Amino acid sequence: MPARWQSADGLSPLRLSLGNAPPFDVPARFIALGGTALLAGCVLIALGADRLVAPGGWDTPEALGITHILALGFVTAIMTGVLYQMLPVILGARPAPARASRLTWWCFLVSTAVFTATLISGHDDLAPIGGIALTLAIAAITAHAVSVMRRATRWNVVAVYIAIAVGCLDAVAVMGAVLAVSLRTGMLADPLSLLAPKILLAVGGWLGLVLVGVSYQVVPLFNVSTVRPRCPRPVLLLLSTGLMLGVVALAADLAPPVRAAALVPYVAGAVLYVTDIVRLTRFRGRPAGPGITPVGEVAAAVVFLLTALVALPAAAGMQPWPQVTVTSALLGWAPLAISANGARIFPFLAWTRAGVPGAAPLAANRIPIRAGLGQLALLGLGWLLLEAGFLTRSGAAARTGGLLLLLGALAFPALIALALGGRRFRWAPLGLFTR
Repeated sequence: MPARWQSADGLSPLRLSLGNAPPFDVPARFIALGGTALLAGCVLIALGADRLVAPGGWDTPEALGITHILALGFVTAIMTGVLYQMLPVILGARPAPARASRLTWWCFLVSTAVFTATLISGHDDLAPIGGIALTLAIAAITAHAVSVMRRATRWNVVAVYIAIAVGCLDAVAVMGAVLAVSLRTGMLADPLSLLAPKILLAVGGWLGLVLVGVSYQVVPLFNVSTVRPRCPRPVLLLLSTGLMLGVVALAADLAPPVRAAALVPYVAGAVLYVTDIVRLTRFRGRPAGPGITPVGEVAAAVVFLLTALVALPAAAGMQPWPQVTVTSALLGWAPLAISANGARIFPFLAWTRAGVPGAAPLAANRIPIRAGLGQLALLGLGWLLLEAGFLTRSGAAARTGGLLLLLGALAFPALIALALGGRRFRWAPLGLFTR
């Protein structure tokens, strides 16, 4: 029989609880912003697909704007909302004052909008203003995380993942501001030398570590896993080592084979992470039910590994692998992971806030299996077609991928509405839903 999940690997059992959580509107603001940004990014990709897949297409102002809409508006906004909700619960700490959190959201919203608008429009003269404002907003997010950590009554390895990830986010923000100012003022002799390390810290550091760390907390929880994860600490060590070596290799502009080899530890960490996720979802407990969450979690982990693999030729400078790596992170594993876990946590948050007790997470089981799998399939197929468009220079494939990703993003809130509606649906002939 599999061993019961214990705290031997630095993880302690965590019940779904709102005792230390902030007011619901605080994380909801960031999550709503993230969903809106994902929709906007998919629309812009579909509209500009031919230009984006053309040689040099990702060096244009339009491409820079879309990338930052997805990286800041989508991923950073949603994961910030998740951290506002989860970090006090994980650490057993009182949340920061809600008024300050709401002010941070407004600062983040305005600065992200200004910065991405200046990039898309090509007004480089205004980019430093947006970049500096965005750095200040991210500093406020960091200050919240630090204040919660200082009041922590318990720690585990997930908190270490989050701490390192937030540090990477700060580094990315500072490097972005310096890059924006230098391109305008010539403060640095070669400001573009910051670009590759900045991208690696953003994709592999901030996004990679925060998603892996949070998943080590929620995957056993949402699946009621009867086994414990084996490798959270080795995975953290390998990912951090690969990230550090990769940043140094890119910043020093070492030979292409050396740059690729520097990321091998990161790939090894991704392999161990996938084995952990597969094991945790395989040995899920009966109360977890047969929902779509484990399917999406495994799919997201596999895409994470594939992204780490394609980062090797990307680090070596082989085209178009840098574009494939970035879009695989922003539109591959991130949407899949957020959808899979969001299908479990969002009904819980909404039901519990409305006074519905205890078993609210099982409201996710009201999502029709085929509808849930269909939503994940839209995201997965859209990602594959988008990458095929980059690899083959096919605007039609990239456009179709963007539209499928858009449909998948739109389908997710509809699935949550089914769970919150308190009604069960069955699959009827011709693919129609009936009560």
